[in-house]
Amino acid sequence: MNILEEKLDIEEPKIQIIKLSASSMKTYEQCPLRYRYTYIDKLPRKEFDHFDLGNLCHKTLENFHEVCMNDNPKKASYGKIMKTAFTNARKEFEDKKLSDIMKNEAYDLILTYLKTINKSGMPDVKGVEKDFSFNIRDDILIRGFIDRLDIMEDGRYHIVDYKTTKREEYLDSFQLLIYGLWLKKEFGNINSFKGSYVLLRHGSKYKEYEFNTHDLDMAEKKVIAYAEKIKNENTWTPIPTRLCNWCDFVKICPTQGW
Repeated sequence: MNILEEKLDIEEPKIQIIKLSASSMKTYEQCPLRYRYTYIDKLPRKEFDHFDLGNLCHKTLENFHEVCMNDNPKKASYGKIMKTAFTNARKEFEDKKLSDIMKNEAYDLILTYLKTINKSGMPDVKGVEKDFSFNIRDDILIRGFIDRLDIMEDGRYHIVDYKTTKREEYLDSFQLLIYGLWLKKEFGNINSFKGSYVLLRHGSKYKEYEFNTHDLDMAEKKVIAYAEKIKNENTWTPIPTRLCNWCDFVKICPTQGW
């Protein structure tokens, strides 16, 4: 074998890709050990009723806006469409055995949402439950789901995310900025856009943010910093907080004394 053949025979080292999402990065920030248990060890996680309630609301609103986006119905039809959307969504969650209390609460939440639509008008929805993945760097893949993507009257994009949390103070703009990075990747030069959380348990109030290119640049740097920390992590130190009792892994965490 000559020198040229030897060079060709050498395999290029494979790039180790780290896959991140807004939720996984937030998990790492809150507790590196929980990140490891969830995304590396992939240990079984608990099932909580409030997760099922949130998923039921999300699926209902996806069904509702998908019909409205495609059919452009009259306002008088919104109530019937929402009722059908809820009925169809419930069928997908029959195996979850949601309590009647949970079902009734979910229905009340989507009816309140419908009232806000009737009052403020139907948004110009361009997409629902959009899943995405893209590379920020060859070794960093970002993925996620966008609940709703609108076009505002001024022509700018509006990213909307539904939340059933009771504590809005725990929400920050980072998740919406991650979605904004996809927006920039997908549609090119984005000078500014709007991002909102719809707080379903707070009368479908919007928690709104305005973003620009500087915000996106800072978000990209933050993602890269998270990726570097996680790739170089070797201690996976747990960080105890008052939220530990609701952690999926509380019974095996070394800080909890079980």
